[in-house]
Amino acid sequence: MNNIALIYSEDFKKLDFGYGHPMRGDRYEKALAEFKKLNLLDNLTIKKPEIISENVISLFHTPEYIKKVKEVSNTGKDSFGEEVPAVKGIYDVALVSVSASVTAANCIIDNNPFDVAVNICGGWHHAFENKGRGFCIFNDIAITANYLLKEKDIKRIMIIDYDAHHGDGTQRAFYNNSKVYTISFHQDPDTLYPFRSGYENETGVDEGKGFNRNFPLSRFCNNTEFISKFNQVSKLINDFLPEILILQMGVDGSKGCAISSMQLSMDSYDYASKLLMDLQEKHKFKILALGGGGFVHPMLGQNWGIQIKNFIRK
Repeated sequence: MNNIALIYSEDFKKLDFGYGHPMRGDRYEKALAEFKKLNLLDNLTIKKPEIISENVISLFHTPEYIKKVKEVSNTGKDSFGEEVPAVKGIYDVALVSVSASVTAANCIIDNNPFDVAVNICGGWHHAFENKGRGFCIFNDIAITANYLLKEKDIKRIMIIDYDAHHGDGTQRAFYNNSKVYTISFHQDPDTLYPFRSGYENETGVDEGKGFNRNFPLSRFCNNTEFISKFNQVSKLINDFLPEILILQMGVDGSKGCAISSMQLSMDSYDYASKLLMDLQEKHKFKILALGGGGFVHPMLGQNWGIQIKNFIRK
């Protein structure tokens, strides 16, 4: 029995913001082609998303925002946020993406046999409860974490995000919550979107004080710097002991991806994913891995692929 479920849909290709935009619909099939080259697919159980109801989306997003996304989706006009184009049909493909994350979560709870579940069309960490931002329509990380907390009685969730951009929407969602420990490794927010958050002094408020950590990395961060800071994850996991680890495994910090200035190689993603699996073996938490950023091929599939390879139980 494979220990990893990969949630995949041909409809992922509909998440396409058009010619000249980094977010193109072929990124997922191109990544899958790299997984095949790495001989990963025989070690994965591939499942289709089970489409969720709007009630699940509303575990994080406001009714007014969901209504606005539907209106823009129907017409292809107007706006529901920042840096998110008005694309006709966008609600339906965003729904498939979030459904894939919730389906992945269901694979690792309720005595299901998987240690890890992956949705490469996930990790939309910029969306706020009331608006889309930074290519992100619905924040599947926040939705899925709330689903696990409120519907499945999970008590402790840790979110680790090493996309090049600070996971500001996710931080905002749980900033006063001690049940969700949010951790982000990202390029110095003085030099990269979203600019307004991601600093070390942002540690949470009220009940959530001490349950948010940011690790800003230098503008041209290399493997040595990343790995040195990422090693702090071991103590954070040892202290918090999550039941579920949600990983935003974005690879746009790679030196092959011009959307950031970071200079990481595959070695960083290899190291981070191996360390997390060592900690998973020790503490027996389950891992929900979500794709995040990365917009250059074949780098995207290769750097996602090395992480998935390390998730496979030997």
